[in-house]
Amino acid sequence: MSDPKGETSDAIEEVAAAADAPKIDVEQGVEKEHACDNAEVPDVKGNDAGESSAKDNDEAAVGGGDEDPAAGIEEVKEHDGNNAGVTDVKGGDAEESAANDDDNAAVVGSDEEAPPVDIEEINVEEPRAVAFSDSTKEERSTLLASSGLASALADDLPFESHFTVRIPTSTLQYRGSLLRVIDTDDDQIILREVEDEGKKKVLVKRVSLETMSQKVLRIGYTLVTILFCGFLFVFCFEVLLLLIIATQVYSTSRAGELGQINGITLLSTLLAFPMMLYSMSSLMAMGSAFVMDTWRGGTLFRSSKSEMLYMFVFLVAPFFTLMICLFIQYQEAWRMTSGVWCALILVTFCVWSLAVTIREVNACFWLVEKLYYAPPEYGEEDPWKKKMSIAKIAFLKSQAARYSGTRKERYHVAGTDTVDGDGDKGFSSSDEYIPVETKTGLYSRLTALPCCSSTLRMFDTLDPPKRVWKCNESPSIVTKNNWVMQRMWCGGGDRKQKVIVANGPYALTSDQIKYSGLCTVLSSTLMTLVLIGFLVWMQLGSGAYLIVGVLAVVCIIYPIGRQSYELHKMYESVNVQPGYSRRSVTQSTGTTLFQVWETVRITQPKPSYCMFRGVLEVCVLFLWPLIAMLVLQNWPVAIVFFIMGTFSLVWRYFDSTAVLTEYGTLSAVKDKKLDHSKKYFFSTVGEDVINNKGRSIWSGLFIVLFLAVMFLFLSAQKSSDEIKPQDRGPRPPVLLVDDFYYPPTNDTLAYPTCKLTKGFTFSSPDPDSDQVEGSLLGDYAFLSAMAYETEAIVGYSVDKWLGESGLLVNDEDFVSQWRKDSGTSTSPVYFKLFTIPQNRKYAIMSIRGSETSYDWIVNMQLWSSAGLSQVIKWLTPFGWIWTPILPDLIYAISFVESKAIRDVAYYKVTTRFVNEVLGGYGDTGIEKIYVTGASLGGGLAVITGAQTEAYTVAISGLGAKLSRRMFDPPIELDALNDHTFNYIPERDYIARIGGRQQLFQNARCDAPKNNLFGCHSMWRSVCEINYRCGTNSRPVVCKCVTQFGYPEPVQNGTRTFKEACEEAQDEWDTMF
Repeated sequence: MSDPKGETSDAIEEVAAAADAPKIDVEQGVEKEHACDNAEVPDVKGNDAGESSAKDNDEAAVGGGDEDPAAGIEEVKEHDGNNAGVTDVKGGDAEESAANDDDNAAVVGSDEEAPPVDIEEINVEEPRAVAFSDSTKEERSTLLASSGLASALADDLPFESHFTVRIPTSTLQYRGSLLRVIDTDDDQIILREVEDEGKKKVLVKRVSLETMSQKVLRIGYTLVTILFCGFLFVFCFEVLLLLIIATQVYSTSRAGELGQINGITLLSTLLAFPMMLYSMSSLMAMGSAFVMDTWRGGTLFRSSKSEMLYMFVFLVAPFFTLMICLFIQYQEAWRMTSGVWCALILVTFCVWSLAVTIREVNACFWLVEKLYYAPPEYGEEDPWKKKMSIAKIAFLKSQAARYSGTRKERYHVAGTDTVDGDGDKGFSSSDEYIPVETKTGLYSRLTALPCCSSTLRMFDTLDPPKRVWKCNESPSIVTKNNWVMQRMWCGGGDRKQKVIVANGPYALTSDQIKYSGLCTVLSSTLMTLVLIGFLVWMQLGSGAYLIVGVLAVVCIIYPIGRQSYELHKMYESVNVQPGYSRRSVTQSTGTTLFQVWETVRITQPKPSYCMFRGVLEVCVLFLWPLIAMLVLQNWPVAIVFFIMGTFSLVWRYFDSTAVLTEYGTLSAVKDKKLDHSKKYFFSTVGEDVINNKGRSIWSGLFIVLFLAVMFLFLSAQKSSDEIKPQDRGPRPPVLLVDDFYYPPTNDTLAYPTCKLTKGFTFSSPDPDSDQVEGSLLGDYAFLSAMAYETEAIVGYSVDKWLGESGLLVNDEDFVSQWRKDSGTSTSPVYFKLFTIPQNRKYAIMSIRGSETSYDWIVNMQLWSSAGLSQVIKWLTPFGWIWTPILPDLIYAISFVESKAIRDVAYYKVTTRFVNEVLGGYGDTGIEKIYVTGASLGGGLAVITGAQTEAYTVAISGLGAKLSRRMFDPPIELDALNDHTFNYIPERDYIARIGGRQQLFQNARCDAPKNNLFGCHSMWRSVCEINYRCGTNSRPVVCKCVTQFGYPEPVQNGTRTFKEACEEAQDEWDTMF
C-alpha cells in the first residue's frame, strides 16, 4: 500500500460512478452525507492521524480522523434516529476535528476548529424556505437547480426514515442553507450546512419542541387515563373473583344458600380461567398502551380529527360540564364533571381499542397476502374464498409461531462480523459462529422427541433450524460518551441487546465495562438482600430466608454474573487481539462488541396439529365455559367473557408479528403500498400494543391472585357449612381477673368516646324510675370478641365480665330458630343476640368476623373494589381529587355481580334478622337492637346498622362509605354517618378499607411495626380501651400484660397479677 491516497481516490471514484454522481476530489475537503435506511456509508478521508472528539455534553459529533490513511474506510457515525450515516470525505494534514459550539452544535469534518454557529428559529412559512421530505434524487435536483445551491446534504443517495421514527425526516432550504430536520415527539435534530473559510461543514443541533404548558397538559391527560387504567384493573380482578364465587353460588339449587360445589361447575370455572386470564392481561396491556399513547399526545392515530377528539374528551367536554354546573349552582359540580370525564375516556378507550384491533387484523391479512398467499393460476378467486384462504394462512402462521419448539442462542460478536457479507442475517444461520450459550425449554424438548415427530406426527424437526425474527431488531449503542451508571443499573433485560463499543476512540473504558457488570450483579444482589431483610423484619423464620436466598443466587445472581464476566473477557480479548472476528480491526474504526440472543425454531407443528389445537381451544376453553355460564344464568360474567374472549381469539389467531417471525423484519417487506406511516403503525401496534411486554407482567399478577383466591375457596369448602364455633377447634383462653383494675387517664382528652351516651342509653326497667344508663365502649369491644366463642365460654366470660350472672343472656336458641325459619342455616355468616332479661326492650347483636377461608372470600367480594380503588387513589398523583366519584365508579364495576351472588352476601342475613326481629318475629318485645362486631363482623355491623338505622359500634370494622351504592338496598350517606361508629386503631390498614364514616375514634396501637396486622387484633383493642378509659369495675384481661405488653394493673387484693392469671388458667382448664 505504497500510495494510500491514490487507492482512496480510486475507491471514491468507484463509489461516485456507481451512484451516478460527480467525482469527489479528496484534496479539496468537500463533505458529503450519505444516508439510507438500514445502511451505513463509510467516511473516507485522507488525514494522517486525526481524532474526532466531542467536547460538549449535548453535542453530537459526526465524522472523525483516520490514523492509518491506507485503511481507506473511516468509522461510521450514527447521529440521528433514522439510521442515516453521515459520510465525511476530506483531504488534509493530521489535525484534530473538534466540536466546540457552546450552543449544542457539533462541527463535523473540519481540519480546524470552527467558530460557534447559531441556528435561528426556523419559520417554515417564510417565502425563502422550501421543504421536502424523504425526497428522491430528481426532486432534490429540481430544488437545487431552482435555488442554485450545491449542498453536502443534498447527495445523490436520499435520506430514508426508519419506521421506528414516527415522523419522516424533512429537508428545508432556509436562508441560503439546506437543512435536514429529524423530528421526534419532543425534540428536533437539525443538520445544517454551513461554510467557514471556504470549507463546508455540517452542524448537528437539538431543538426542544415541548413547552412547559404542553407538559402540564399532557400530565393532566395522563393522570386521568392512569386513573381509568387503575379501575380497569379493579374491573378485571372483580370479574376473576366473581367467576370463582359463582362456582359455589350456582352449585346450589336455592338462592341465598351455599352448598358444596359439584365437579362440573368447578371444571367449567377452571376451563374458563385460561381464556379469562389471557383476556384480562391483554386488556390491561392495551390499557397501559393507551396511557402511554396519551402521554405521547395520541401519536398512534394522530391526525387533525384525532387531535380535535382528544381536545374534546380531555378538555372541552369536562370544562363545559363544569361551567354548566357552576352556572346552575349544582352542589356536586366536580362529581358531575369527573363522571362525564371518565365516561368519555371509557368511550375513547373502547373506540381506540377497536380501531387498534381492526388495523391489526388488516395488517395481518395484508402481510399474509403479500408474503404467503398464492393466487390461482387460472381465473380469479371468489373474494370471500380469498379472504377465507388468507385467514386460514394467518391462523396457521400464528399457531405455528406459538407452538413451535424454539432454542435461544447467545453470541458474542464484534460489529464487523456479518454472515455472508449481509448485516441483516442472523448469526444462527451460519456455521462459522458458535453460540456461547443455548437455552431450550422443557416444552421445546418435548416437541423434539421422536414420539411427537414420528409416532404422533404432530411436529416437523427443522434441520437446520430457522431463525425467529422480530418486527424490529434495532439495538441501542453504548459508547464511552453515553454510558450512564443509572441506565445500566435499571436496564433489566434490555442490557442483553445493547451494542457496546469496545475499540476505537469511542470505546468504553475497562472501568466502564467492569462497572456495567458490577451494576447488573449489584442491583440483583441488593434487591435480594432487601427482600430477605423484609422477611427478617417480618420474623418469618430462617427457612424462608434460606429458600429466597438460594433461589435468588441460582436463578438470578449467578447467571447475570456469569454473563457479565464473559462479556468482560471478550472485551479484553478484542483489545488484545485486533484481528478478532476473522477480520482486521483497526483502532480507529470504533469496533462494536455485543452479545446477542437469537431465537431459532427447532420444531414446527404440522398444519393438522395447528388446526386441532385451535378447535380444541375454541371449544373447550371458550364455548364450554360460556355455555356453562349461560346455563347457570350468570349473565354479567358471561357477557364479559364472551366479549373479551372474542377479542382475545382475534388477537391470538391473527397476529401480524407472528406472521413475520419466519420471514424477517418489517424492513424486509418491500411494497410501494407499505409506506413509512404504515410501517410505523404495524410495528407500534404489533409490538407495543397487541404483544405488549406488560402482558406477561399482568398475566403473572392475575395468576397469583387467582391461585390465592382459589386456595381460599377450596379451603372454604371444609368449613362453609359449619357455622357453630364449637365445631371450629379450640381457641385461646379468655382469662379474666377481677381483683385488679386500670384507672382512667383523666389528664388527657384522649378517647372521649369511652362512654357512649347519646343513642346508647338503657332506660330503667322500673317504669317509675327516671334512671338511664350509658354504654361503655369496652363492653361493645368485649361482646364483639365473644362472637367467636362457644356458647359455654360466652356464658362464663360474660358473667365474669359484668360481675353478675344473668345480666346479659346469649339467646342462642332464638337465633337458631330464626335461621331455620328463614332458610339461612347454610349461610356461613355467624352472629349472636344478647338480650337483657331485666329490660326486654333492648338487645345487642354481635357479628363474628373473619375466621374461615370463606369469610376472607366474602371480604374480597364486598370490599375488594373499594380497597383497590383506595390504593389507586393513593398511588395516583393528585388522586384525592377523584374521591367524590369513587362511589360511582365502584357502583359501575358492581354491575358484573349477578343477583344470585348478591343474595348470598353476609349482610343480607344480618340485615334481614334485625328487620324481622324489630318487626315482631318471635314476639320478643325487642324495640331496639344495638349492633357490634370486629373486623369483617364490624364491617357487616356497619352495613346492617346503616340499612336498618340500628345504632352500631364497630371495632376495627371495614367501612362502607365508598361502596355504599353497591349494596342492596343502597346505603344513604346520612344513615351511615348518623347511626354507625367505628373504633379504628392506628396502623390498622384493614379498618381503613372502604372509607370512614363521620363518626369514628382513632386510637393508639403499641404493636411492633413489623407486625403488619398486630393493630387489627380485637383483643388488643379491648386492652387498649380498658387501659386508656379505665376498667370501670370490669375485670382485666390477662393477655393485655402477658401478650400485648401493657403495664400490670393496680392491685386490689393480696395476690400478685401473675398468681391471679395462673389461678384463672387453672379454673379455665377445669371448666373447659
